Amino acid sequence: MSLGALIEALGSGVVAIAAAPCGLDAEVRGVAIHDPVDGLVDTGDLVLGVGVDPAAPGSRELVAALSCAGAVGLVVKGDASPLLDVARGAGLALFSVPREMAWSQLHTLLRSARAAEDGASSDAQVGDLFALANAIASMVGGPTTIEDLHSTVLAYSSPHEPIDEPRRQTILGRRIPDEWITRLQEDGVFRRIYSSADPIVVDYHDTIPGFATRLVAAVRAGDELLGTIWVAEADRPLGVEAVDALREAARLAALHLLRSRAADDIERRRRSDLLRAALDGRVAPEALGTSIGVAPTTSLTVVSIELLLSDEADSAAAAVAAERTVSLVTLHCEAYRRSAAAVATGRVVHVVLADPGVPDRAALVRFVHDLVGRTGEALRLPLRAAAGRTVGGVGDLLTSHREATAVLRAMQASSAPRTVATIDDVRSQVVLHALQDVATRDSTLREGRVAILADHDRDRKTAYVETLRAYLDHFGDVPAAAASVHVHPNTFRYRLRRLVEVSGLDLGDPVERLVVQLQLTLVD
Repeated sequence: MSLGALIEALGSGVVAIAAAPCGLDAEVRGVAIHDPVDGLVDTGDLVLGVGVDPAAPGSRELVAALSCAGAVGLVVKGDASPLLDVARGAGLALFSVPREMAWSQLHTLLRSARAAEDGASSDAQVGDLFALANAIASMVGGPTTIEDLHSTVLAYSSPHEPIDEPRRQTILGRRIPDEWITRLQEDGVFRRIYSSADPIVVDYHDTIPGFATRLVAAVRAGDELLGTIWVAEADRPLGVEAVDALREAARLAALHLLRSRAADDIERRRRSDLLRAALDGRVAPEALGTSIGVAPTTSLTVVSIELLLSDEADSAAAAVAAERTVSLVTLHCEAYRRSAAAVATGRVVHVVLADPGVPDRAALVRFVHDLVGRTGEALRLPLRAAAGRTVGGVGDLLTSHREATAVLRAMQASSAPRTVATIDDVRSQVVLHALQDVATRDSTLREGRVAILADHDRDRKTAYVETLRAYLDHFGDVPAAAASVHVHPNTFRYRLRRLVEVSGLDLGDPVERLVVQLQLTLVD
């Protein structure tokens, strides 16, 4: 396969040509990964520059060495301009891919493009899934849908044959209806699809009037499952020739799905980075308007979802779980026609929900309950979510984000188990945390009578702070307060008199009692 044909198959959105001093007609005999240790490269290799920084010392020497070894090109991430002159001088083609793209994904794309080069299934441009669906419908002989592993319709053919009700519902909803997914799961259909190397037959015409028999094939790139192709029987039965045609179509469809997924992944990462920057305050929230597809005055709500992982879970496991949560949350929102954007930060996933109509807080909270329940069930992981206030435009997005963060913090500190909470559920704890933050920034708010007692306890091994806290917590009820600290009431009264003498407290003054109780909480 020529270098030009390979790059064209992947598309300019995936691989950009930085330099091609000898043209793009050279034959690509293999795809190699740069190894700084042995550096083995065969003639005709396209080299993936894993770990190569174009601006770093040594990268220019690498370009010259690859050219001498007979490589036809080098792919680097990001800006390739520091290597342009040396690549042109060495006669080595130079390409760049976005930093967001995983090397493993690019490697799979390249392998699939080379595998598919033997015969194109149609005139469909790689990545145009609707054209591919039409081509498969012509090849196999029936209306076709292409779906991802979540049963979401990626594309469908548009022939004029009549279609049955399940296909109509699937196309209109852009997803297999939930009741159908349940039935297919219970009947083991998905298990058969994913475990079979050949297309399988799905036939319910005996139990569902008008149901058209279907041929279904899994689409794979190597061992990786990418999606499925469903072809419904039309005017003529789907015989052996149709099975053979669908088997070939599934093999050739892998590159289309990989190309489409690569473009989607890059766009999703770009949106995620922009959303993260906006929530962190590094860019203006207004920059999100076009990215997440909302008008400036669309009502928005930030929901922060925490993954309740075990303490033993390492950062890598947490990152994988968080990214899966982002995908599941986004899919759930799409299924319910809710515009949303999500991004993971550590063990928390922040979701921005858009509401083009009049906000209904009760309905939104119910939706969040359902979102958390279904996502947690799919992950087999407990989750909790905090919903910030609904704001009237993207310019106030940080207000909702701050409130969601504060509510989540209050849920973490509370002993009451909650799956979903809003500010009204935990307002007292949120106010307390705000006061603690103020006291952390201003140490003078912690000075005074309580500090004197704390110093005395530390130096003299007394328990005056504990005694004062128990007295205030029990509204001056000495027997109850004494019982809470496991001492005799007389002992408790003695300690109370002594702490007043030591600190100068006036427990008869309601303002002083309020300030002292606040300081005791701030000390905690």
